Amino acid sequence: MILICVNELSGPTGYHKSVVETANALHRGGYPLAVLSFLGAGDGAELAMPRWPLDPGVPAYALQTLPAEGGRLLAANVHPVLAGRVYATPYAFTADQLAALCQLNEELTAEDTVIFTTPVQALAFHRALAGQERRPRTLLQVHGDYRHHDELWALVDEAREVIDRVQTVAEGLNEQFASRFDAADVVCIPNIHHPAQVVRKPRTGVEIVLPASFQHRKNQLEAIRALSRLEDDSVHLTLWGNISPLNPYFIAVNELIDSLGLRDRVSIPGFGTEQDVYSSADIVLMTSLSEGFGYPLLEAAYHRLPTVTYDYEFGPRDAVEDGASGFIVPVGDVDALVARLDELVADAQLRERFGRRAREIFDERFSAEAVVAKYGAVLGPPPGRSLDLSAVFATDGEEPVPASAISHRVTRSGLRRTHQVTVRSAADLHDVQVDDGERIGRPAVRRVGGTTVIEFPVGSRGVVSFSTIPGGTDRHYLAGPANGGTLPVLPRLRRDADYGDGTPPVADTLLASRGGAKHVSWRTTPSDLAEFGAQGVDAVTWKLRQLMPSLPTLRGAKPSGDATPPADGAPERTAQETAEPTSAPDPSAPDGSADAPAAPSAPADSSGGSAGALGGLGKAVGLPAQAMGSVGRVARTYASTAASMLVQAVAVTEPAPTHREIPRHPWFPVSGGVDSFGAPINSGGGVQVTNAGTEKRPTVRIQGEYDWLELRDGASRRRITPPWSYGEMFERFCAAEREHGLFDITTADGVHLWELGRSALVIQLAEAAGLWGPLAAAQGTVQDVYTGSKRLTTAPSADTVVFDYVRRGQSGYRTAPFVDDRTLFVVQPGADGYPDVNETNMVYPFAEFTQWKKDWRQRWSHLRVPEVDARPFEAALTQALGIRIDLGDHLRNRLAKFLAEREFFTPVFERVQPEEVLIASSHWWAGIGAAAARSGARVSDIQYALTSHYAPSFWFGQKPHYGATRFYAWSDFWAERTNVYDEHVVVPRQQPELTAAIEASSTEEKRWDVCVISQPRVLRRILTFVQELVAERPELRVVIAPHPAQREIIGQELAASGLEESVDIAEEDTLTTITRSVMAVGTFSTSLWESAALGCPTYVIEVPGFEETLQDVESGLFRLATSPHDLVPYEVPASRHDIFG
Repeated sequence: MILICVNELSGPTGYHKSVVETANALHRGGYPLAVLSFLGAGDGAELAMPRWPLDPGVPAYALQTLPAEGGRLLAANVHPVLAGRVYATPYAFTADQLAALCQLNEELTAEDTVIFTTPVQALAFHRALAGQERRPRTLLQVHGDYRHHDELWALVDEAREVIDRVQTVAEGLNEQFASRFDAADVVCIPNIHHPAQVVRKPRTGVEIVLPASFQHRKNQLEAIRALSRLEDDSVHLTLWGNISPLNPYFIAVNELIDSLGLRDRVSIPGFGTEQDVYSSADIVLMTSLSEGFGYPLLEAAYHRLPTVTYDYEFGPRDAVEDGASGFIVPVGDVDALVARLDELVADAQLRERFGRRAREIFDERFSAEAVVAKYGAVLGPPPGRSLDLSAVFATDGEEPVPASAISHRVTRSGLRRTHQVTVRSAADLHDVQVDDGERIGRPAVRRVGGTTVIEFPVGSRGVVSFSTIPGGTDRHYLAGPANGGTLPVLPRLRRDADYGDGTPPVADTLLASRGGAKHVSWRTTPSDLAEFGAQGVDAVTWKLRQLMPSLPTLRGAKPSGDATPPADGAPERTAQETAEPTSAPDPSAPDGSADAPAAPSAPADSSGGSAGALGGLGKAVGLPAQAMGSVGRVARTYASTAASMLVQAVAVTEPAPTHREIPRHPWFPVSGGVDSFGAPINSGGGVQVTNAGTEKRPTVRIQGEYDWLELRDGASRRRITPPWSYGEMFERFCAAEREHGLFDITTADGVHLWELGRSALVIQLAEAAGLWGPLAAAQGTVQDVYTGSKRLTTAPSADTVVFDYVRRGQSGYRTAPFVDDRTLFVVQPGADGYPDVNETNMVYPFAEFTQWKKDWRQRWSHLRVPEVDARPFEAALTQALGIRIDLGDHLRNRLAKFLAEREFFTPVFERVQPEEVLIASSHWWAGIGAAAARSGARVSDIQYALTSHYAPSFWFGQKPHYGATRFYAWSDFWAERTNVYDEHVVVPRQQPELTAAIEASSTEEKRWDVCVISQPRVLRRILTFVQELVAERPELRVVIAPHPAQREIIGQELAASGLEESVDIAEEDTLTTITRSVMAVGTFSTSLWESAALGCPTYVIEVPGFEETLQDVESGLFRLATSPHDLVPYEVPASRHDIFG
């Protein structure tokens, strides 16, 4: 067996990618293996999910939670017995964790190999064995330059006896270990790159990309200077990497861009996937001063891109043939860098020739097969033995005191506060102790009937434990560690830990989206202010630790047996996550890549003090002026944004999309998985999964579209499915509205809450359950800027006011019939602002309302919107849907929106005095409707989309109070499919191209056999059907008509599904594409009814939401496509003429 040790799995650097790719490749090569992560606060779950997909066949474990010796040391798994720091990386290990390493040593044999990826892991293993015989073979991977880093050598020297061999990732690193290891025991095996599929994007000019974290060693400054000397303005540079706005080096990068006037030629988009980075790249640039082995060299080679790189140590000469696959330039020679870039920029054929050779080099030296073969020479053939670590670390699963029997409160006597733990259990608790990591105390214990009461002072981080017999050494955890006045019961420290454990227990839950303005009150705001201040102090100390590696209190590779680690739950910033501002690289942050398109990580907060105060501190401790200059810039930047950060802290709830949370095992965080479409979790466009919750209530957060999802943790492979179909959910939803009278529940001020967020909630719950994916904004970037003189508050009188649909540029025909001289139109902004508004027409922009909401008085009013009691609604839905529903602040946000709309538009309507107000999709603008009704106007709705018994905005369990009473429908066909309105009026759509196509009988030969009509929320399911279609019916010519929201990404999605060669992408609009196709297939899209109206045989794919088409499937207008072989032409019935009148 192979056990790969890693500091943490979730980091963003090439080191982390290397660990994951090595594990995947060895697993596919037949080696049984597991991954063990060592660092991270608390239960380690936050750092256990890798940024690159880990094969579900590879189990991963967190050392922090493995219960050694059957769980007998779990009560000692809080306070460290070994702690220290290597440069910016802290480490801390408890007695339980060291015992777990000992237990691993006993289970492994000489056939097994432990791979240490940093010397910290070797040190922990060495200290854990404490002289005991080591059984497995060991290998230390070296991902960076150790030459000038005494702290790293100190670790290697102390742990030398547990290190058999050294594996470097670049040939030039081998010589550093010659004095400590025999030459035969030092080998070079390069990093493994498992390439992603990249779809090239059309572009103009030449694109240079530099993927790297922002730090001095990556040297983006010289890349920017080189660009400034390239005279061709069409040459563009993109700097990919994590953005931390208060990072001193990032500040310097932006200062240089501005000083050279390059803002139009340099982009800094932040994190980028392989698709993002290389889809439009022409040249890959590496200006690093040093690397372990830069992953971009491999990625560029695989994608046939030439590289221009400094001749840094180490890696370029291993991966690049100078003058054949790229150019290698002396470090710091900007003149040579400019010349080589200029040469490649000017010659597309040279770029192509270099790219071909780069790919040949990759295939020869760096393919997974080639690298695994090198591992085979070191590890030997795959052993037949595998070890299940979850079985090795099994407990008896029993605790004498159930968690539900433990309660806690804080009592006061004068100024003294006391923890009082009450245990309602018949179990006898002997030798009760409180261990705070420095001393073991004896609390006051008294027995009252069947209850034990334990008391001890508030103040320390004490952990309460007991034994079941007097003088027993087998101790059981009870509660802790204490943190101020809190004393949690942590499931991970109990021997009976299982899925769902927590206080309160964790249940499968669907959560509405979070975010928006907080309620500001004396109850909440002071604590938020205190938290903001604490974060500021933490940011200052974090930055000082980066800039003061020489200070005695911040040094210390030498481990301490009694050092105090960061408090549980506090963020640990590893060296991989920080930007080292000094010139020397920090190899405790293995620098295996210039951050192979890296993911975001470290917090952006920094100094809260003034630059002058920091300067005084710097002089007092002897800090170099250069370092203080960096801190000073951070301080000024922090000060310039402090007000907005303060507002964020006290007045804004951190946004979170709608999602599902399921129980997580307290010992085994999720580390990988795959969805029903065959995609790894957390891959681009796929299902996003994170280890969430807290140590007290461990959960797994899921967001995305799936039929099923398999999640891998150290104990099991769980399959997760949606709890019901969309049709079942919607019917239960409406039943709950009727049975519980949800539409009739009001706030204290008489506002009917439910209808304000009901339609949105249907959609959110479908998303949270995995039925639908998130919806991209179809209108793209909106420019809500208006500089003209028109104001809604000064609008003239009008008989009718029409509020147009949001995406007017794509659907103006929906409201076109209502345009006349006595109608005031209110339009939403588009990508080009308000082009329909001029000084002479009756079209008014929505902009005044948008700006009014931004006024400080309205912001304050928003903050004062009272909290909403969502419990009646949550209880009704939980009962109806059979799964816990958490509405969070969804209803309060909708209430705030409603109140703002009603307040602003009431005087507008009183001035305009309309007889009727028409709102396209009125249920999304309840406040406007309420304001219109206040002014005495009739409120009407304009049809903007299909209606059905399953449409969230057109079918309800009860009648809304603020909704429209009249419905302007396209035809009776649609009006009969809603239960909301008192009356309807038929107003046919003014869409001449559709009318002409319906009336014309085209004899033109069809270009395609099947037109696939896309739908954003279920795109992955649609593409799964298309995969079956092209595989089973290869004779059919297939085209996909993308939804406007998918136009930019559809090529990438087809490529990811392997369909780019077999499916055309429609260049014309959907309607035109249908007219040129024999048949159409899709799901709940208005375009399906347009297709049927055209007489085109139309099929429905059974995806969530297809229930909206069932009425027309039953009538014969549509047919179901359960298989690609169902697709045969048929004569569409005459009822098609009723669709649009």
